[in-house]
Amino acid sequence: EYALQVGLAGRSAHCAWLAPASDGCDLGPVTVQAAQEGLANFGGRVVLLSAAVGRSQAAPGEEVPVHLRWRAVRAMEEDYTVFVHLVGPDGRPHGQVDSWPVQGTFPTSAWEVGAEVDDPYLVRLDGDAPPGTYQVEVGLYLLATMERLPIVGADGRPVGDAVVVGEVRSP
Repeated sequence: EYALQVGLAGRSAHCAWLAPASDGCDLGPVTVQAAQEGLANFGGRVVLLSAAVGRSQAAPGEEVPVHLRWRAVRAMEEDYTVFVHLVGPDGRPHGQVDSWPVQGTFPTSAWEVGAEVDDPYLVRLDGDAPPGTYQVEVGLYLLATMERLPIVGADGRPVGDAVVVGEVRSP
């Protein structure tokens, strides 16, 4: 927490009605919080540390490489499914992959706390995809219930259930 003060260089200021002149006015305390780690915190269970989209353009029918890096924040009993969607200019997915991490070979229930997991995907843009800009959207859900794991902000409150990690343009 910091005390914030404002003033004019070389001039006196009156900070309140009938207050004596001073070098500056107190604006009050400001709390500075550490930035949230990574791109998204999914339910306090797993953090998406980074994401790389391997190409900026793709024609219909072509594959888009997407590389995700996760960190387990706490032990998970559930096996979450990762989704990677190519959401088109019409707001609909026109390419998607849904899988357990690392091509289905490393379920989240096997992740140890603190473990970092490299997780590559190839997402094919549908053959009939319309031209335009596609957002690459990532999230996690439980297959049994289809319930998505919420993304939580620094205050622990839900702020969504998917994160956009890049864009791909299709002619």
